[in-house]
Amino acid sequence: MEFGNLYLTSKLKTIADADLKSNMLNHAYLLFGQDEIYLNFLAKQFAKHVLCKNNICGVCPTCKKIEKGVHTDVLCYPKTDDKNIVVEDVNEIVEKAYVYPMEESKKIFILNNFDLATVQAQNKLLKTLEEPPKTSMFVLTSTNPSNILNTIKSRTKQVSVPLLEDKQIETFILNNSTLKLREVAPFVASSQGNLTKAKKIVDDPDFVKIKQLCLQIVLELNKSGDILKYSSKILSFKGRVTEVFDELSLVLLDCLYCKLNLLERVSNNQNINEFLSSNFSVKALKLVYEELLNSQYKLKNNCNVNVVVDNFLITMLEVKHKWK
Repeated sequence: MEFGNLYLTSKLKTIADADLKSNMLNHAYLLFGQDEIYLNFLAKQFAKHVLCKNNICGVCPTCKKIEKGVHTDVLCYPKTDDKNIVVEDVNEIVEKAYVYPMEESKKIFILNNFDLATVQAQNKLLKTLEEPPKTSMFVLTSTNPSNILNTIKSRTKQVSVPLLEDKQIETFILNNSTLKLREVAPFVASSQGNLTKAKKIVDDPDFVKIKQLCLQIVLELNKSGDILKYSSKILSFKGRVTEVFDELSLVLLDCLYCKLNLLERVSNNQNINEFLSSNFSVKALKLVYEELLNSQYKLKNNCNVNVVVDNFLITMLEVKHKWK
């Protein structure tokens, strides 16, 4: 994937610059945030930053080898995307950590999605983090740091990685898809600053259908007979009702911002005129949005999907007519 200059403008690079300048590199860093793809990208770029003698030039043998995943002193775990880090992996990591680097002054271990590592694996790594070899460094990434042992976290320098700006997401999508500039706005809006989500929806043949369905529900749900129609359409996306509700929340917020004349906050401005002319009142939109949040909570707690969807649509229709 093409990431452009996302590392050069990142918070992590600023931290790395300061640590390198003061000769105070930590033996272990924990990068945490909501975006798995971005975190894993940053970890690899950080390794280049530490080891490249030409300020992350991208063209030297060190940078090229790290990018291709063939550098003998930059080792990434898990070794495949379909598995998590287990005790056997950590045994290998610990053994290699005490072997002097072959090409560089440091050996860097990148442990992606470390929150998915087994408790046994985390405990196995703990002693090495407590007494790390001087020639080894560890970079952990996590989208759910609460699943990482506190004893592990306390032995790392923790770096919170924020979500990206819309312009950065737009550039990423344009560089990694066949979409044209005029087509990209809905994808940027739904990505919400998250590269992982951006890649997922760009590759998803149903995304446009889901987006259009949510727009229809907000603009066209007007009578009781519509409830069964739209309930069936939502449930037709089997196992993805949560995603439909996520998109619906964005449409509702855009409609609300239009009604409040906060057009600068609208994420997808292609439907502004339709939102402005809709028969939703501000009061109704606020109540429907609250009900949607409540419905999302129910879905996360494994309530009956059919019941949650039907109840939400019924409430939406009632509120819409009550608060005209």
